[in-house]
Amino acid sequence: MSKSPESPQEFPRQAPADRLPTLVRTRSGYRVFDPALVRGTRYQIDDSGTLVWTRLPAGSVALSVLAAGVLGAVLLGDGWLSGALWFVVGVVLAAGLAGVALSLVHAVNSPERRYRVRTGGAPYSADVTDTGSRPWDLCERAERIAATPSWVAGRIDRERRLPDLLWAGVQGSGEAAAAIAELANPSTGPSLHPHRRG
Repeated sequence: MSKSPESPQEFPRQAPADRLPTLVRTRSGYRVFDPALVRGTRYQIDDSGTLVWTRLPAGSVALSVLAAGVLGAVLLGDGWLSGALWFVVGVVLAAGLAGVALSLVHAVNSPERRYRVRTGGAPYSADVTDTGSRPWDLCERAERIAATPSWVAGRIDRERRLPDLLWAGVQGSGEAAAAIAELANPSTGPSLHPHRRG
């Protein structure tokens, strides 16, 4: 007995290229973020809906922590046992300092806080869990559009309005919903068959 692919429990994990940056699948459906939350910042929204600071190259914090451990072992260790102990101490201290530093960066440079100040406390995300609702349909359409080779390559929606249209549509805009329907229309939009990786 096969289950419907629309069932929230049956969502496969998405590849980053197949994902609309402001649309995240959750266990119960979708979470849609206002694109204004991260626009013009060094943050992006990952697959779990967490804001990630992209100023540092991937892995640079981990490499710095390991380098601190090695440096501690080399400079302060007298033998294997002492070196191993100083390595562990260096890694623990460096990880703690890195955690504190990143927390301070996020506290000072929080996109959520700036968004709430700018919008008067308006929510920056909306959970869509009602499978029969118009917002659910918009999320499904937007997700299918974003997974097409045409959208990924920028042949359609060159201005990348889809995230803004989806946010407005989920908030109730009929014009945005019509624009998404136009993008999804096979005669004017892309083929809604997701691209395959070889």
